[in-house]
Parts: sequence; C-alpha cells; structure tokens
Amino acid sequence: MKTLIISGSQSPESRSVILCKEVQKRLKTKKGTIVRFIDSRKLNITPFYHKQKADMDKVAKSVKWADNIIFGMGVHCYSVNSALKAILDYSCGDATGKLFGIVCAAGGDRSYLSTMHLTQICMNEWRMIQLPRIVYATGKAFDGNKVTSKDVLDRLDTFAEEFYRIGKKLA
Repeated sequence: MKTLIISGSQSPESRSVILCKEVQKRLKTKKGTIVRFIDSRKLNITPFYHKQKADMDKVAKSVKWADNIIFGMGVHCYSVNSALKAILDYSCGDATGKLFGIVCAAGGDRSYLSTMHLTQICMNEWRMIQLPRIVYATGKAFDGNKVTSKDVLDRLDTFAEEFYRIGKKLA
C-alpha cells in the first residue's frame, strides 16, 4: 500500500506537521506500506502557485503514485490554508476515488468542524472516500514539538490502524 502524506502547513513550528509525522511513524510499521511525506514548507508555493510548476508537478506525480492520501492541516479562518488549497487545486487531479484521511491541529477546542471544508473539497471535486475518523488536536496536546496527550496518542494509533486496514482493502 502506497500512502502519501501531504502537510499543508507553512508554519515553522507546525503542530499539524508533528501529527503527520506521528501518523507516518505508525504507518511505516505496517507490513507492505510505503509512505511518502510532502512538507509544503519545503515547496515553493505563493498565491501565484501556477508559477511554481516544478514543485506542483512533483506533488501531482506523488498523488498519482499513491493508493491513498492523508492531509495534514491547521485551522485558518475555519478552513484550509492557501498553500494546501493551492496543492489541492493544482496537484490532486489524479486523486479521484482514493481513500483520504485528515489530521488537524488547531488553537482551540471549537474549530473541530473546520475540517469539513477539506472533506467537501475532496469528496465533491474528486469523489474521494474519507476515513470516518479525524485526528483533531489543540495546543494542549503538545509539549514543544512532541505530542504528550494520551488521548491524542491513542487517537493517532486508532487513526493509523483504521487507515491501514481500510486502505489495504481499497488499494
């Protein structure tokens, strides 16, 4: 099973990147799983993303390669940030019908429905199939660059296990 993890955060201290890395670590222990990680902080993305064709083409090739995709996001005005939106718009044309999952880091407890915008984009634009579990974590779940909340660690375990089990069946 080939899994692509796309972290949409641009923040140098991104908590959603930390969550993505935790999922990556868990999936790499699963037999027959290859995980590719795209950190959008390392891509040349601006509001004029069509001018960064080389980076976006690399992401598009990874999307085509993958059997399934995990999106990492922070909450920005109760939606996805511009970098993740650019990646979605430019690079996800070959995501149709693939399983996807969402891990999200937010500043507070009341933004948990903000992931629904990403769900709507993926399901309506590419008819992707969503894992019916989202990992949502607030700043309280972290100590520096480490997840310390037992609840969030348990949810990461469950997310990775279910994503692997369902993804393997669909691949």
